[in-house]
Amino acid sequence: MSLLAIDRVKVTYGNVVALAGVSLAVGTGEIVALIGANGAGKSTLMKAVMGQVRLAEGSISFDGVSLASRRTHERASLGIAYVPEGRGTLRQLSVRENLLMGAFARRRDPAIADDFARVLERFPPLAERLALPAGTLSGGQQQMLVMGRALMTRPKLLLLDEPSLGLAPLIAADIFQTISSLTETGVSVLLVEQNAHAALKLAKRAYVIEMGKIALQGPDLLHDPRVRESYLGEVALD
Repeated sequence: MSLLAIDRVKVTYGNVVALAGVSLAVGTGEIVALIGANGAGKSTLMKAVMGQVRLAEGSISFDGVSLASRRTHERASLGIAYVPEGRGTLRQLSVRENLLMGAFARRRDPAIADDFARVLERFPPLAERLALPAGTLSGGQQQMLVMGRALMTRPKLLLLDEPSLGLAPLIAADIFQTISSLTETGVSVLLVEQNAHAALKLAKRAYVIEMGKIALQGPDLLHDPRVRESYLGEVALD
């Protein structure tokens, strides 16, 4: 059984169909990439999983539980953490306060201190800036912060929307390395990423979404000629 199962999901914005019968699955401890052009429906699918947009048709289940009647905070309590595009740090709060906000729902859990230490071990630059306002951090440090805050929820599934957007290549490489290491702890990842090459190299499986529909899927799309031409900038040779 898949940890996350999306079955024939349709989402509309007025008369515009954003998702047209999308089916997708993520297994336990698996990184799955979702790539596609801007406006293809990637972020809408993430929001559908979190209950931030309504389904016109289809169903989504998590760990065997239907999400149909679950609000966003209830989905989070089941073990889904969402890091949206644009990072969304609480800019006036300190780095420490941002991280602890991730554990607010489990604030009486004695394991919070250990989780906090593990996050700082994953993201050493944050340990040096705990007292600083989040708004003073660089783009890469803010991405570390929102990922760390998500990990403080102890998620089973992490939804990552464009984690490398706007980052320098070396910082982006560090972020991708961190994502790769998450599977060692059993965390599953659904990754939406503009850097298709990095995403496909990182993921166990991948889906390509075009105009709200899954156009391709499989375990080795990095070497698919259609993907290489359309998303990796390579020219097909006759």
